[in-house]
Amino acid sequence: MLAALALAIGVGRFALWGAPTVTVTHPTRGPAIEAVYATGVVEAIDYARFGAMVAGRVTDVLVDEGYEVRKGDVLARMNERQPLARLDDARARLRMAEADIVRAQALTNRGVIAAQALDRAQQERDQAAAAVELFARQLEDYTIASPLDGVVMKRNVEPGETVAANTVLFEVDSTARKRIAAEVDERDIAGVRMGAPIAAHADGFPDQVFEAKVTNIRRQGDASSRTFRVEADLLADTRLMIGMTVDVDIVTAERDNALLIPASAVGYGASAGGRPGVPFVVLVDQGRARRVEVETGAVGPAKIEIRRGVDDSDAIVRENPDRLRGGERLRNEP
Repeated sequence: MLAALALAIGVGRFALWGAPTVTVTHPTRGPAIEAVYATGVVEAIDYARFGAMVAGRVTDVLVDEGYEVRKGDVLARMNERQPLARLDDARARLRMAEADIVRAQALTNRGVIAAQALDRAQQERDQAAAAVELFARQLEDYTIASPLDGVVMKRNVEPGETVAANTVLFEVDSTARKRIAAEVDERDIAGVRMGAPIAAHADGFPDQVFEAKVTNIRRQGDASSRTFRVEADLLADTRLMIGMTVDVDIVTAERDNALLIPASAVGYGASAGGRPGVPFVVLVDQGRARRVEVETGAVGPAKIEIRRGVDDSDAIVRENPDRLRGGERLRNEP
């Protein structure tokens, strides 16, 4: 009898000695933030892409890319020979019409000609004046000026080139107001709301987080990329530069008293359709492993929120749950 009991104790010790050693943790409570990841680019809110109003040859280009310009500054000039000739001709006809009025007025006062002749002279003077005003406005179209304060981002013309009317020759962006334009996957767009906080990271400023809030959600997506454009206005003093690429986290939900466990404690079943399988944890229940499927919420690099499946008091295997089988004996690491 004593020999049988000793044998049973020895077998039990051997079974426990051969069991996997695990470290146990318990859930904690804390804030959980759910966020959608996207890539974006920094844009100017106010910008203009423009060129010549008329076709012709560009004679002078006065700026290059990177130049700061003010509204009304001349960026380029076109060959003005023909419009100047038309304007000079119209001015000459106006001077002749005004001289005709003086003569007609004198003859009318002397009774040599009828008043109707004076009226006709005045009509011709008015038509000549209108032609001068018209040709003067047309001459302005041969000068390309900036419509706003900003920086020349693109210059698509060289002196001597012949350009068509309304061809885009310059892009000027205002640096006063900037925004982030991010492309959000169509699977995530439903969780994005107006005013949601975002955190942006740029390679050019690796130690800085740029904060903003969603100011616009485009209601029509891009069918080819299956994304929706989301915009967030930046602070006026932001260090981000127009054209920079940024990584963006858009907050979709925040909870203050969430149930959290280490990310290393969550395993995943077999993947399906390219997505991870069902998440699970391994509980230590009376010295044995018990695999439990869980519903996760916010996922971070260090901790994961558990929405369903475990309680605050549960003992959970801290690392490598995939290596454990349900029902096997476990040894807690001291």
